[in-house]
Amino acid sequence: MSTNPEQFGLRLNSAGAHSARTIMVPELGMLLSAVSAPEASVQDYASAVLNDNCLHKRSASNRARTLDNLRILYGLDDKITIFRILKNLWIKDPESLPLIAFLCATTRDQLLRELTPWVLAKPEGTVIDRLELEKHITKLHPDRFSPGTLTSTSQNLNASWTQAGFLTGRNMKVRTKAQASPSSVTYALLLGFLCGAQGMRLFESEFASFLDSPKEKLISLAEIASRIALLRLKRIGDVIEVDFDALLKAAVSEKINV
Repeated sequence: MSTNPEQFGLRLNSAGAHSARTIMVPELGMLLSAVSAPEASVQDYASAVLNDNCLHKRSASNRARTLDNLRILYGLDDKITIFRILKNLWIKDPESLPLIAFLCATTRDQLLRELTPWVLAKPEGTVIDRLELEKHITKLHPDRFSPGTLTSTSQNLNASWTQAGFLTGRNMKVRTKAQASPSSVTYALLLGFLCGAQGMRLFESEFASFLDSPKEKLISLAEIASRIALLRLKRIGDVIEVDFDALLKAAVSEKINV
């Protein structure tokens, strides 16, 4: 399968939303619950936020800003393949949303994707030093952020990693292990596939690495995903084939709006 990641909704060079917001997993969950249409449009999601105030925001301006950032991170249109598959997996496994939402956000927020390896490299139990994170951000992007924006960006990144399960704590952030599931493994492998990976390389992709688990555990979870028909996996020794046809057929429309 010849793929162009942008065709499916990935925007790998997008500036993202972390100077203003986190990945907003609670808000995304509330929005998915509020929009019941099986093939919802961006207008349906916008109406739920702006008109119905399904996210319980106090002001119209806050509703609008929240909607804008959710669209940046997720697309909020069932014509967008990666969002539609996120929604389908959420319906089957709501508890998987934090990691799946995080994975989707990394495809549409360059800074989140670039900096996640930094936090994943920290051993369990490590206290995360926000100033160290700010220095790392500045090293990657000199002169991009003002001091105030740098502080808010680092705080938002830490909050996003906490929502995804990589950190715990409110004021003091401590490294912990995220809990991958068959659904989140399915989504990570699919994202790798849409970027051109196949076979064993799916388990070595950037997105698979974000699941915070060793390769053998990911393979084991993928085998479970195959048994419950999220994907199809065949393994003979070190040779693995993964088929996403059913998942993609349920999500891909003729016209993709990215």
